[in-house]
Amino acid sequence: MNISHELKDDSVVLLNITLSSENIKEQVADQLKHLRKTAEMPGFRPGKTPASLIEKKYGQAVRFRVINEMTSEEIRHYLKEQGLQTVGGLIMEQDDNTYTPEQTDYKLQVSAGLMPDFPEKIDSSVTLPYYTVQTNDEEIDQMILNAQESAGERTEVEDVQEKDVLYVSAQELDDKGEHAAEGITLEESYIMPLYVTNEEIRAEILKAHKGDTLTIDLHKAYDGNEVEIASFLQIKQEEVHEHKNPFEIKINRILRNNPSPIDEKLYKLMLGPTTEVSSEEELRSELKRLQGERNDAMANDIFTTVASKYLVEKIQGLPFPDKHLALLIGDKTEEETQEAYDERVNKILPYVRYQSMLATLNKQLGVEVSNELVRKIVREGVMRQIQSAGLGQLLSNDELVESIVNSTMEKNDEQLFSAKEQAKEQAFAAKVKELVTLDEQKPLTVKELYEVHAELQKKINNFLGFGDQEPAEEPAEKEA
Repeated sequence: MNISHELKDDSVVLLNITLSSENIKEQVADQLKHLRKTAEMPGFRPGKTPASLIEKKYGQAVRFRVINEMTSEEIRHYLKEQGLQTVGGLIMEQDDNTYTPEQTDYKLQVSAGLMPDFPEKIDSSVTLPYYTVQTNDEEIDQMILNAQESAGERTEVEDVQEKDVLYVSAQELDDKGEHAAEGITLEESYIMPLYVTNEEIRAEILKAHKGDTLTIDLHKAYDGNEVEIASFLQIKQEEVHEHKNPFEIKINRILRNNPSPIDEKLYKLMLGPTTEVSSEEELRSELKRLQGERNDAMANDIFTTVASKYLVEKIQGLPFPDKHLALLIGDKTEEETQEAYDERVNKILPYVRYQSMLATLNKQLGVEVSNELVRKIVREGVMRQIQSAGLGQLLSNDELVESIVNSTMEKNDEQLFSAKEQAKEQAFAAKVKELVTLDEQKPLTVKELYEVHAELQKKINNFLGFGDQEPAEEPAEKEA
């Protein structure tokens, strides 16, 4: 077999292939012999069909398949030897062969898409912004306070404070201030003064005691918030406008949460049952360490977005071989019109260009995307799914989490594909971080970091043709 090449343009190379029937003779004979043993043809027992009939029915297809397999392998070797960096699938440009027994020489012309060169060397001459998160002692104070509240015990009291829960009965009044005959009557509902938005009414509630009766305009108390009013009245939100009159509300019970002391019980609640922390000072030190780990993870995550934006900006306008890249997207389905298929391909191509260049740069920079990194990303996704399903209590069940992770790794479905794509980006960003000059920005709050991330992701989405889609994920925020 002989292969030579010529450049068609900046993005395509033509491969001219010649081979003789001698090159394929042995493989063709073996495959036809195998078909003779297994083929079922009318009038003949398996294995007894004349070779001439097998040749007539299968010969051309067998020669085509053998030549296709043989040339595909040789093309890969040739491209590697010639140092031609290609991407996408191969396209048959010319094939005038008959694939009959009489043909002795075969000529093919195949095109391959050339990967364009990245426009600059990724080294210290490149400067990229690096965002970090502020350390925040107030955040640690709030974490401890929240944990104390969560672990506290409720006791019944006589007076009212802002964070108390008031269990009340309620009766709707009519226009004369009397009990409405057809009005809502509630045996029990509850009010938290903290969430009453009208200051005057909240002040009135805070002066009350167990057993007191108040007349409250709920629409005024909650500034017309129909969700809050519907929750108190235990009705549908769309029914709220039918109940504009005030309500007579009697305070039957007042429960106050007494925060838990900062003790061993709290340490285990915040840090897990195996923690060895034994003092408030050690607790704060450990929370600060965990906060630092979280902040470092968030900084790395947003730098991954910075690196992705850098890459996607730099490849704009490069001569990609789109026809060859389109072969990676998949064939037209039976349900699709040609117009719909072309639209789908054109929509996905910018992302395929980006992923192709990402894979090429990772290879050039010697970046390895480890299975451990993919597994870590899958695990983080599983834990987010559990949390968003309101099953946070299951996060401490390592056996359950690991079983879901193992199942996801084995399924090889869209979730695993997405994790692998993210792993490529993270591994690339980690290498870029080592090579370029980092322009360290003023430390941001977590909220500010989210805003920067959203803006960066929006720009990436626009470059990739995803419009104003929301970012798929926020930078990782690990709870201490």
